[in-house]
Amino acid sequence: MTFSFDWESLLWETRGFLGLEDDEAVPRDELVQQAVANGYQEREVRQALRDTDALELAGDLDDPRVRLADVATDAERHHSAADKPDAALDTTDDTPSDDVAEPQDTTTTSSTWADADFSAPETGVFPPELLGREQWMGHVEKKPFAPWADRDAPAPCSRDNHDAETTAECDCDARWKWGFTENYVDGETIAMAEVDERLDGRAFLQQPDDPYVYVDGDDVRDEETGEIHPAFAAILEHLGLTYADISQSGAGAHAIYRGDLPDGVKQAAWQLDDEPWGSNEDLPSIEIYPGKRVCVMTGEHVPGTPTEVRNWNGDVLDALLEANDQTTSGGRKSVSTARDDYDLDNYEPAATTASETTDDIRDIFAALDRLDARRVADRTIVFSWNDEASTSQGKRAFAPTWGKNSSGTANIVDERIWQDTGDEGGYGGPVIMALIDAGELSHRNVSPSDARGEMWFKGIDHLRDLGFDIPKLERSSGTSDRDEDLPPLLEDAIESDEDIDASPESALPLAQLDALSPDERRRAAKKRGLRWPSTREARDKLFAKITEAMRHEDETVIDAPTSLGKSYTLVTEAWDSEQYKSVTGGRPVVHLSATRDARDEAIEAADEAGINYFALLSRHEACPVAAGDHDPKHVQGTDRQAVTINGVPASEWLTRMCEGRGIAFSAAHRHLETHNDQNCKLPCCHGSPTTYDEKDGEFEEGEASKCPAIKQWEDLRNKDAEDLAVIIATHNFAHVPGLRTGNNVVIDEEPDFTADLSKDRIARAITAYLKEIDAPVKTWESFVQLSLHEGWEGDAARERNALRDQLDRDPDREWYFETDGAHTLAPALARAIFHAEDRGNGRRVGKTPHEPPRLDAQVSDDDGWNREWVSVVLDEDNEVRTVRTAPDLSQARSVIGLDAHPARPVWSVNTVPHINTTPVLEPEERQLWRRFERGLRVVQVGDATRPLASGEYFNERQVETIVEHLHEEYGHYFRTAITTGAVEQQLKQIMADTGVQSPDTMHYGEEKSRNDFAHERIGLIEGCIDPGDDFVVDLLAELDLDAAPKMVDVDGEEQRAHGREFVGDDADVAGEILASVRENHTAQAAGRYARNPEDPDSHATVFVRTDAVPTGFADIQVPGVEWCFTEKQRAIVEQLRESPTTTSARELADAVGVSKEHVRKTLGRLVDGGSVDAFDRAGPHGATLYGDSGLPASGTVDFGDTQTANNPVLDTYTWALAISDPDFVANAETDEAATDDTVDPVTWDWRSGSTHGG
Repeated sequence: MTFSFDWESLLWETRGFLGLEDDEAVPRDELVQQAVANGYQEREVRQALRDTDALELAGDLDDPRVRLADVATDAERHHSAADKPDAALDTTDDTPSDDVAEPQDTTTTSSTWADADFSAPETGVFPPELLGREQWMGHVEKKPFAPWADRDAPAPCSRDNHDAETTAECDCDARWKWGFTENYVDGETIAMAEVDERLDGRAFLQQPDDPYVYVDGDDVRDEETGEIHPAFAAILEHLGLTYADISQSGAGAHAIYRGDLPDGVKQAAWQLDDEPWGSNEDLPSIEIYPGKRVCVMTGEHVPGTPTEVRNWNGDVLDALLEANDQTTSGGRKSVSTARDDYDLDNYEPAATTASETTDDIRDIFAALDRLDARRVADRTIVFSWNDEASTSQGKRAFAPTWGKNSSGTANIVDERIWQDTGDEGGYGGPVIMALIDAGELSHRNVSPSDARGEMWFKGIDHLRDLGFDIPKLERSSGTSDRDEDLPPLLEDAIESDEDIDASPESALPLAQLDALSPDERRRAAKKRGLRWPSTREARDKLFAKITEAMRHEDETVIDAPTSLGKSYTLVTEAWDSEQYKSVTGGRPVVHLSATRDARDEAIEAADEAGINYFALLSRHEACPVAAGDHDPKHVQGTDRQAVTINGVPASEWLTRMCEGRGIAFSAAHRHLETHNDQNCKLPCCHGSPTTYDEKDGEFEEGEASKCPAIKQWEDLRNKDAEDLAVIIATHNFAHVPGLRTGNNVVIDEEPDFTADLSKDRIARAITAYLKEIDAPVKTWESFVQLSLHEGWEGDAARERNALRDQLDRDPDREWYFETDGAHTLAPALARAIFHAEDRGNGRRVGKTPHEPPRLDAQVSDDDGWNREWVSVVLDEDNEVRTVRTAPDLSQARSVIGLDAHPARPVWSVNTVPHINTTPVLEPEERQLWRRFERGLRVVQVGDATRPLASGEYFNERQVETIVEHLHEEYGHYFRTAITTGAVEQQLKQIMADTGVQSPDTMHYGEEKSRNDFAHERIGLIEGCIDPGDDFVVDLLAELDLDAAPKMVDVDGEEQRAHGREFVGDDADVAGEILASVRENHTAQAAGRYARNPEDPDSHATVFVRTDAVPTGFADIQVPGVEWCFTEKQRAIVEQLRESPTTTSARELADAVGVSKEHVRKTLGRLVDGGSVDAFDRAGPHGATLYGDSGLPASGTVDFGDTQTANNPVLDTYTWALAISDPDFVANAETDEAATDDTVDPVTWDWRSGSTHGG
């Protein structure tokens, strides 16, 4: 028997393994090893190499390589390696043929899909062709898993919470890496592995070059009857018979073909019906996927279909795809129907009536803008108007044509858009309403994205048929979608980019897009398969997410970018109107802001919108006594009454009681009323006197005297909940049980309910409490030691049991006011510490429910309605690390967080344990929206973390250098910066010393509550805050999770590994916790700029000097500071700058007092950088003379090519940077073979039109 080697396929496989280009020569030994891996003997392979004429040598003796020779015969090579990638070696007695022999089907099949029986599948039947390939893994749910593999195998790993390149170097599990081919097995092996109880089944890993296409029918099979949807059956009939099976759910079916989709169509998907099929709840649909995909296969074979994978009927494919709007070829389908692809600012339409024609689609968009959506609704989807319903100004409620007997409150429409606020949740403008009326779309969950391409034009045609003035589009064959005046370089770039994948796997082409006008940018992006929502569309998505969460009574954090209008969207909606009753459940929306400034902005927005709102004020704002207006030092020279208690000013005493002892303000205020030194009525209390009505002869009792801070609660209780749209307050009001119970609680920004209690304060509180309940121990130290006792016999055990029983006692009311050290948390703190358990990392955690004592007179604690959760974290030295008093939000109707960068672990300890996150935009959408709609560009400077919490690592010389560069580059546009509180003043002084006029700074921690920099064009973020390991470890303990700081051995001593990495089963959560402080604060700081996405002139560039930024947040990465001058180098530079003429190295050396060589080396670097001119042999005796051509004072900085004509700030879109995407490697999980060492970021220089790297 002789062996015939398919050298082309072997070379293809070897290149794929090594990551080589398609035409690169392959190392000979690697080619041999690939063949051996395919099951052949090394001796046979090397003999075949010596005998073949199909290969030729390349390389040299030290690195012998081979490639296909030009003389290779057709018989020796396959037509395409992709045709037969699993059979690189063939064993045959005859000369191989070009034709690939397909496996022959041995089962009896019908000739038509009509005879296929989807109701009684055959179990365990798979295509033999696929079984023969080593492309199988098991799956858990729908995620591939290889239980037979080594979890520490060197699979490529690009997780962004560690620096490891493979799973052998980190704690990630290689068995889940489906791009790692070592996890693949053949059909026989996967069949044996399926007995593993961890697996839900098997999956075929379809590869990019495989000849297969996976046709997935979702919800096309009635599980009860087995009947298939006729539309799905008709499509399969057109495509031809092939292997088919039933999905795991039983509601779907799959068919696998050999074939290709037309050029430009990456995949296809469409809805088959507007009603569910059979017993299914979801609408039937079809998806067609070629290329790389996880294909879950059940083996539930459909009788009457073959077991082999057959070629599909390509003749019907184009017509099928075109009929379902899956191709853009021909006629008006080639025209973009995305409004944002066109510049409509100040556009004057040429055609305006239905009788006119136009070749400019902007005329149609202009016509749509003139339509009032209420008029369109009246002619399309309105059965009857309900003007009795309570709606916001400009909106009308109605009963729709599909719900004629409904109450007519869920559907509303204004001049722009219709929305169904009920369970079916559809929305859209005139085109959507027309398509519903025409029967082209269902009203259920419809959105503007459903009207694209030819479907959009059908809606336009129907509007015209209804009598609306919309011109008809007639395009000539020569009409282009692009403007005539596109830059030639861009035209070339677009024309040469037709084959770019619609879902780019590498760097976003941000530099190219930057160079364009907004209109051109959207078209160029669409050419590349990139889209992003307009600000209006993004806000519609935000509102839809909020209403969906509220309607379903969810507990979730809405993840929306800064400046999208999260707070404004919530507080300006009339939630009390009839159409939102199904959303809110008829209960108020409670909006809690992080700061009083943010609350005041919410109040102003609600007031301007005319919303029925109620605002709650703090004690200092509502009560003049608490504010200090009646303290003795503030009443001198006035007629105001001074108020003290036991000689202490009233405001100071109230602060001691409320903040120092945790007593409710109402209780403290009532105590002050009856115990003040002046024995007076508190001047904050206002009422009205009793009056006599002479006409009726009756007395009318006036209002009792009450403090405004207390009376506001009575006013709130007296309001009808159904007539109240929103209650506005700050985070601390979440502790008020009546405010959260049964309501829709919306927490704006991440809350922090840790209590500011020192160890000494806790010890004093517990000591006072132990004495009050007459516990067997009376001191903090003995209490802690007794709580740690683990024995069951002896005096200590008896004392411990006695103490445990007494900890259920609560002190009397007066104890909280009169006893030194008393605190309302004392009983809960004692119980939590007593019952604390070990949690790893030297931490113990105790958590207990706590009902704060209601100290008002005649208040009962029996119902438990005011419960909070008190948790205490202690270290191994019994030092209290954190105390958290989280309100019990389990009684709220819904709990919704609003956050730009939510850290789920932090939200879970402060709200509800199982809270999840709901993103508004996909990561790529979000980055592009921020960059091109909001106008905020983020430039990451360097790749160091630069933690500056203590100021220890503040490099003053580097900061001077970068500040000087920014000042020289941008002049008066650069005047703001954000850094840590520890170095804020130093940074501000450096800016002033550099010449920055009126520098303004802020520090981390206040960035969420300040909008001072909203209109600044250039900003600097210097360093980051780093909470340290203890912060992360404390939260891990509180969450009962397993992760620890990574340690390394240094000369026999264990030390903390560099990089703040954590190891353990929950290392990923540790990374989230760290990011919640570090990365998220950096992003929030950058978010202080460009705060008005609706203003096209609002844009900014922020230079961020830290790598602690969220993934995808930095648009550009530049080297930054390259050289800081030493004192001697600075002296050389200053001497040259002051010289009125060119000068020699000798003259500079003599003037400064350094060697001539030192001067020459220093100036040589500056000459290379372009800031010094060198004139060779221009001086005496042939000396080189040097002149200043823009010398920096402190050092040199590399920001790329940022020199532009005109002003570089007023139009940031003209920037020209040859850039790299800093997240290119981090996002390379789609290319599992890529590592940081093997992948070069793609760079693109729009000036030259060239691409480098990659």
